[in-house]
Amino acid sequence: MTLTDALWSRRSAYSFACRPLELGSLSSLLRLALGVGRRVDAYGDPQYPLSLAPSAGGLRSVRPYVIVQRAEGLELGVYRYDAPAHELERLSQACEERRLREVFVQPEFAERAPVVIALVADLETVLRKYTLRHYRTVHVDTGLAVQNLYPVSTALRLAGCAVAGFHDSALGRVLGLSPGQIPTLLYVVGHRPGT
Repeated sequence: MTLTDALWSRRSAYSFACRPLELGSLSSLLRLALGVGRRVDAYGDPQYPLSLAPSAGGLRSVRPYVIVQRAEGLELGVYRYDAPAHELERLSQACEERRLREVFVQPEFAERAPVVIALVADLETVLRKYTLRHYRTVHVDTGLAVQNLYPVSTALRLAGCAVAGFHDSALGRVLGLSPGQIPTLLYVVGHRPGT
């Protein structure tokens, strides 16, 4: 699929096929939308990783977390995506559907979505370089990350939807976030219905 085709055919999905998401599809989505694009000499590191999703100052200000409900080759649970290593680090066991329903303003997403990618702003990373005013840049960085997730999902023939309607404190508990981490957006992803 060309980029033009992906952009023209991109649609937000509100329901998903019952089948699990394949590990290869999830891996490709994370790698191509949020993974490392190149390495440069920066911040005292000769191999500093720059994301395929641009960010202010090249900082890794937005960290992806993955909540797996139905994915082949992965145990149910909450994971953190380590982009430089292209690995998922399991943080906790299965997130009960009841707890996930408490996260979404529209709780039906909790039962429909095989995988939820949570984009979390790491304010400590941003404030080490910029003034407090730059807390705003994490929202721009989140938007750029989601702009990558949509066409990559489409090219992989997956269904996805960005969700801003969630309860920060409930999501923070599910992900085990620290006070300096702020959830900015959710992206639910799975197969298109009927596939």
